[in-house]
This record gives sequence, C-alpha cells and structure tokens, in this order.
Amino acid sequence: MGRLANQRCYLAGPIDYAEDDGVGWRKELSKWLKKRDVVIMDPTNKKTSNTKFIEVGDEQNKLMHLRNMGRYQELREEMKPIILADLRMVETSDFVVVYLNPDIRMCGTWEELFISLRQRKPTFVVAEGGKANMSLWLFGRMNPDFIFESFEELTHYLDSVDRGLISEDVSRWVFFNE
Repeated sequence: MGRLANQRCYLAGPIDYAEDDGVGWRKELSKWLKKRDVVIMDPTNKKTSNTKFIEVGDEQNKLMHLRNMGRYQELREEMKPIILADLRMVETSDFVVVYLNPDIRMCGTWEELFISLRQRKPTFVVAEGGKANMSLWLFGRMNPDFIFESFEELTHYLDSVDRGLISEDVSRWVFFNE
C-alpha cells in the first residue's frame, strides 16, 4: 500500500451549473483514487446519516424549482443539511481536490477551497483553461505548484506522493506510521 492508502479525499467543484451536475470528473478521479485505497468523499454521492439530498439530478431540479418559485425559506431549509454535510466532509478529509472552471458559476466550491486552505490541508486545484485563467486572488492564497492544468497532471503528482518519490509539502501533508 502506498502513502495515500486510507487517506480521505474530498472532491470539490461546481454542481449547480455544471453540465452533468459535476458527476463525471468525480467518477473518473474516484476510480483512480480507489485503486490507491483512498477514501472518497463526494458531495454528489454522499454517504452521510443526515443528508436528504445529494444535490444532483431530480433532487437538484427540486431545489432549483423552489428557487424559481421564490420559496426561499423552504430552499434554505433544504440546503442547510446539504451544506452541513459538504463542509463536514471538507473538515474531516485529509486532502482536497478542487475542480475550478471559470465558465461555471460557483459558490460552495470557493468556500470549500478556502476552508481547506485555512485548515492547512493538502489542497490541489485542477484549473480548466490552466493557471492563466485563474483568479489573481487564488495565487495569493495557495502555492501555484498545486494548481494543475489537467487531471492527468494531478494524478501524476499524486502518484509520486503515493509512491514516496517526492517529498511531501511538510506544511500540509502529515503521514502517520503504523
């Protein structure tokens, strides 16, 4: 087993306005991570005790309908347990992968990203369109070496961490020996 075995990874990225509700990239990356025995924490496939909605498909359509009908208090009550579960997954994760696409409107993704950074977790961004498309603010908040141009580039880096070929960033990674 490699260094990533039994580490918990939260997969942050747009859901509300993503073409496939953000499911596709999460499924693909999850396959790769599971081969390394990483525990996946996916907001589009929640495995929590108190979540009524998983934010995708028909359930997301219901939430959008509440918003479109102006039923904001009801929407708030539906969203609170979703947000609680998502942020709790960020808090309990060992590392976070964030997909950022500047063409997709996002809100929760940014909160999850900045919570992860404040908690000094290893946080990796896959930037649609590359680093040149990212907000200037992001460069002041995180090391650009952890902003990747593609999922392939990210998995190459994580594979090197898993196999112990590169030194982990000691300000972020902490691996416990058995």
